[in-house]
Amino acid sequence: MRVEEAVLPGVGRKFTITVSSGDRLVIVVHHSGKRELQYFEGPAEEPTAALDLTDEEARELGAILAGVLFHPEAVGDTQSKLGQKVIEWLRVLPGSPLVGKRVESLSLPEGAHLLAVDRPGAPLIPHPAPDTVLEVGDTLVVAGTREAVEALKRSL
Repeated sequence: MRVEEAVLPGVGRKFTITVSSGDRLVIVVHHSGKRELQYFEGPAEEPTAALDLTDEEARELGAILAGVLFHPEAVGDTQSKLGQKVIEWLRVLPGSPLVGKRVESLSLPEGAHLLAVDRPGAPLIPHPAPDTVLEVGDTLVVAGTREAVEALKRSL
């Protein structure tokens, strides 16, 4: 897979992803948060399919592709690599220093990644935006190396 990035002045950024079959996916991320996806089959000059996504739809699609919502069964070498990683669900309790903090202010150790925020009574927030404010009852879905996730748990 090859990924190329280009700045589109006044618009945003364009990412062109070429996979081993030669097919391409072009993603234009606008400053407004809108995403345009265009699928090109082989060397075609015109897209075979096009789709516009809101910022929230793009985050949810990203979470699906990243395996936040469903993890296919790993096989072979992938399984041994995944065995070195962990996923933890960390609850934000009353009195926690996390209450009222924005996601962007979290100090995640090297190797730890915030995948989602699960808020009671609300849809899952995959790949939460930096300005997402944490609330009592939120559950942080965190992944990474065992050491990094344990360090994060100790710091919270």
